[in-house]
Amino acid sequence: MTHSRFLATLFALAAVCGAGLPAAPAAGIYMIDVGQGNAVLLVSPSGETMLMDTGARFAADRVIGFMRDIGVKQLDYLLISHFEEDHMGAATALAEKIPIRAFVDHGENVTYGKSLEWWKQRRAPWIRPDGGQRIDATYDAYRQVRAKARHIAVKCGDRIPIQGVDAVVVSSGGQVLTKPLPGAGAPNSACAGVERRAEDDAEDGQSVGVLISYGKFRAVNLGDLTWNNANALFCPRNLLGPVDAYVVTHHAQSLPRDLGGYYRGLSCCPPSELNGLRPRVALLTLGSQGHKLGTSEAIDTVRKSPGLEDLWQTQEIVAGGEQGHNSADDFIANIGGKSDRTGYIKLSANRDGSFTATNSRNGFSKTYPARK
Repeated sequence: MTHSRFLATLFALAAVCGAGLPAAPAAGIYMIDVGQGNAVLLVSPSGETMLMDTGARFAADRVIGFMRDIGVKQLDYLLISHFEEDHMGAATALAEKIPIRAFVDHGENVTYGKSLEWWKQRRAPWIRPDGGQRIDATYDAYRQVRAKARHIAVKCGDRIPIQGVDAVVVSSGGQVLTKPLPGAGAPNSACAGVERRAEDDAEDGQSVGVLISYGKFRAVNLGDLTWNNANALFCPRNLLGPVDAYVVTHHAQSLPRDLGGYYRGLSCCPPSELNGLRPRVALLTLGSQGHKLGTSEAIDTVRKSPGLEDLWQTQEIVAGGEQGHNSADDFIANIGGKSDRTGYIKLSANRDGSFTATNSRNGFSKTYPARK
């Protein structure tokens, strides 16, 4: 047999043998309908799980029911982006119902023990008569369950050790990355028009942000990161690079100028963020009432993001500043209020960068081929 014919035979045998190999498992990302809050479940191809935020305390049964429905019996990691009710309120109830091996957060609550006057200066339109006492109590309960498991206080650049994916921390404790991730670092043309706004010294600006990679697939969740901190990730250089999936930061909250400079700074989604990330799909978790004190500036910015193909939502927005910005019904997990089962949007991601999004409400799905 000639050398060339021998090589051809080897290649043919390899093709035949390879054809019988099972496809690599997909990574699953579930955007759970918890109303006005966040809860995102990552199921690694290795089978390990990480829940990013829990929703408010009233959402505990919904999250537990969702996990039961999809067969999740343990959380390997519970990541709390920051210590506000709509992101960590259900943590204690979850810990009572399902084993949690490790808690991940930015450390300690920077608002703990603050006075009513302090809260009025920062959250006057929303603050309860007891100030932050309820938040303090929720945090106390969280610390008690956190103490019973492994606790990982992350800093920028850390990696959460979930097997099968790469999960790098890009913001935490009021700090953001200062060096670009591999392949990132290009100048961002959208930086010039972004104004600097007031700083946030409460918990939103402390948010743990995570970029998750599985092969060529990339997804990012920045929690409730506020205007200046988000902008610092993308200006003057884009430190993250493009992603396939984007959990819309801070529920697309955008506050008007007439509320004052401090509140304006709590807004999310500067144009530099969307121009830097250039997501193919955006995942929005926002309750049906929207942001009653807000505007549509943030969601408009998301909609205009370069290369955006679709915006998927956990709920239909029927009120608030974002009313009228809903996607088509097939892209919304909850229309018309609560249902018997917790709705969600699921992404099934492949190593080549392709992925499929599915709506649990009606089974509608759409496949996004790998980028060329």
